[in-house]
Amino acid sequence: MKKYTLEAVVDGKFIRFNRTFKSRDEAINYIFRYYESHFMVNLKVNEEYYVNDNKHDIAYVYDYENRFRIARA
Repeated sequence: MKKYTLEAVVDGKFIRFNRTFKSRDEAINYIFRYYESHFMVNLKVNEEYYVNDNKHDIAYVYDYENRFRIARA
């Protein structure tokens, strides 16, 4: 059962991915590969926080123009 969704800001552009993932790790690996395919290989997560204090909705921030959010559906 796939239960995680993924949204991202890539180079300042919002993207909502139309697929779901079995685990948070699968979604994280997917977005890392996505960033690498767009030649963004030296990004480091600077901040990680719960969105609205929900432990199932986590945002990961590289910088203002690059970030992603994984939520349990």
